[in-house]
This record gives sequence, structure tokens and C-alpha cells, in this order.
Amino acid sequence: MTADKLTQLDHTSQLLIFQIKNVNELLDRAWSELELARSDLRDLIMFYEEWDEEVELRKKRLY
Repeated sequence: MTADKLTQLDHTSQLLIFQIKNVNELLDRAWSELELARSDLRDLIMFYEEWDEEVELRKKRLY
């Protein structure tokens, strides 16, 4: 009986370790995706600001 309980405990422990590793991999992937999104957003803001400045300059030249 004790051997069965130890076997179950070992199996449950292995499953838990697998799940924790899986969660860590998912978190690493999510962190990478977040960093890529932040970088893209910074680029988009920079391009928008440049475009907005260009639009303002064109408006000033017309008036």
C-alpha cells in the first residue's frame, strides 16, 4: 500500500514539474511577445510624431 502511495506521489510530482516548466516556457514566450509589441509601439509613435510634424510644416507653408 505504501509503495502505491509513493508511486502516486512520484507521478504527481513529475506532472507538477512538467506543468511548472510549461508555465515558465509560456511566460518566457509571453515576455518576448510583449517586448516585441512595446518595440513596435515605440516605432509607431515615433513615425506618427514625424508624420504629424510634417503635416504641421505643410500647413504652415500653405498659410
